[in-house]
Amino acid sequence: MAQNMTPVDQSPGKPTHALRSASPLDRLYKLAVVTLAAFVVLGVLLSIARAAVYKIRPYERGLHLRGGRFIALDEPGWHVRIPLVDTTIGITINERPGETVQLVAMTSDDVTMDVSLLYTYRVTDPVRYGLEVGNPDRIVFEFAQGKLRDVINTKEMAEVMHSRAQINQEVIEALREKEAQYGVEFVMVQIQNALPPQEVVAAIKDRMVALQQQEQAEAEAAQRRMLADSEFYAAQKQADGEAYNIARLAEAEAQRITLTSQAKLEAMHAILDELEGKGTLAEQYIQVLIAQELRENSKWIISGGESMPIVDLRETLGPAEVEASETP
Repeated sequence: MAQNMTPVDQSPGKPTHALRSASPLDRLYKLAVVTLAAFVVLGVLLSIARAAVYKIRPYERGLHLRGGRFIALDEPGWHVRIPLVDTTIGITINERPGETVQLVAMTSDDVTMDVSLLYTYRVTDPVRYGLEVGNPDRIVFEFAQGKLRDVINTKEMAEVMHSRAQINQEVIEALREKEAQYGVEFVMVQIQNALPPQEVVAAIKDRMVALQQQEQAEAEAAQRRMLADSEFYAAQKQADGEAYNIARLAEAEAQRITLTSQAKLEAMHAILDELEGKGTLAEQYIQVLIAQELRENSKWIISGGESMPIVDLRETLGPAEVEASETP
């Protein structure tokens, strides 16, 4: 039976078993080299594909540059460019915030105030915003600060503190002067704080406290005046009532005294008429009656006409006369 015999290279100095074991290693080495090359080629292809294909999101716009020259504005979606030749700049166009914190501004009445402003804007012209304005967000920020300071300079401190809506409107109208130049649109402007310096705040608080104290003192004084007026009115009404009662009582007493005196006079006249001409004893009795009457009444009203002088008989008569008049 014939056998196929493979000739073996029996080179001098090289054993036969070493030649047989080298063949699988060569194949493994070649496989590894091929695999690595495939990965490298695949990586290069993926990098090229990634550089060539890109996506623009809905809130972005792409500035497509070729060799440094603007060629197109990319809308949202997938786009292709030439790697290493084309460049794309993404511009966010949705609304974004800006803030100015504690801006020092002088009012028209020479009061320094710290004003804080919040504003929002969005990009309307990506080409102008991204290519024609260097550091656009910083420029918009500085522009908003300048316009806010300009508006505050035309207002008094009271207007800045109490007329914020009007100031907001004036600021946003001033900002719109540069919207086309910067490629933006201002959406909202809102003053957050408008405070004078601490010493002015302290002076205002002291003034408010003084006004409150003054108003309270005026209210208390008005209340005291009303109370005094009411007490005076009540006292006056009481005095009028007492005076009226005294006058009535005096009138009644005068009438009583008049009636009593008149009755006594009539009785005396009747007695005198009865005793007149009845002798010495009657005259002495008359003198006793007169002395008794003088003792009880020190003052008599002697009417000789329209005038009625008051004569004090005890003052005109001496002690001897009074004793003589009292002696029967």
